[in-house]
Amino acid sequence: MGRITTRIAGAALASIILPLAATTASAAYPERPIELVVPFPPGGIVDVVTRTMARQLSDTLKQPLVVVNKAGAGGSIGAAQVARSKPDGYTLLMAFDTHAINPLLYKLPFDSDKDLMPISLIGTSALVLAVPASVPVNSVPELVELAKRDPGALNYASTGAGSSNQLAAELFKSTTGADLTHIPYKGGAPAIADLLAGRVQVMFVSASSVLAHIHAGKLKALAVTTKHEIPQLPNVPSLTQYYPSFEAQSWIGVLAPAGTPQDIISRLNKDIHNILKNAEMTSFFHKQAIQPSPSSPEAFGKFMLDQTQKWESVIKQADIKVE
Repeated sequence: MGRITTRIAGAALASIILPLAATTASAAYPERPIELVVPFPPGGIVDVVTRTMARQLSDTLKQPLVVVNKAGAGGSIGAAQVARSKPDGYTLLMAFDTHAINPLLYKLPFDSDKDLMPISLIGTSALVLAVPASVPVNSVPELVELAKRDPGALNYASTGAGSSNQLAAELFKSTTGADLTHIPYKGGAPAIADLLAGRVQVMFVSASSVLAHIHAGKLKALAVTTKHEIPQLPNVPSLTQYYPSFEAQSWIGVLAPAGTPQDIISRLNKDIHNILKNAEMTSFFHKQAIQPSPSSPEAFGKFMLDQTQKWESVIKQADIKVE
């Protein structure tokens, strides 16, 4: 009986000591550099945002934040690496909008809902419905009319299957009845180059990528895809002016491996919210045409689920597949 009592007492003591030890370890977080995995090549918008934010977070957390680019499969290779990482707050994922789409297109080696947990949404960005200056339209209704007059003659560019460019264009087609032909590219730079040259006539493209070309008169911005106009293009209407249900946006957010201690998630969420309010980040986001959108982990999780559900029907209707 004495041995049993001793074991019970020992187990009870362990149940107190172990959580206390974990709490103490979390309280000391971070004690070493943190790795931010960007699942895309250097130089893209996710990479640029991550590196800018990393400098700010390093000052707050008093530890270096090391940016690691792990590109491939629409961001799912980098996401898989983070999903397999130890849930201790030292490996984080900078996710792009494709993160909510990839489960619909790829057979992933991880469960994006169960193996990763949200920390915060970082920012959202409108896409611009842009056409070359040579295309004889100056409004969305004129573009729709031209596309219906000669079905399939107008080409739209995208950065590949499941990209926000393609999804927005396919939603536009199903919403308006316009017939556009898809021309996929391996990256934004060649797609925009062909748009400028008039080899493709339409593209839903991130505002930051084409603002200079619009201001120079080389491209015409017919609309933005968010619910409201954006300050960088104040005279360009929202597509909701013509089609109230239409909305599409790019987004960036931060996730951690499932099982990361809640106090670490809360600490990172709080620090991210704080840096998104400072003058340097506000100015940077404005130049990139990104709207700071900090959220709770729960709200970010729901946002991603809503995005997956929203685009699933578009992917099925357009029969979008990864080749």
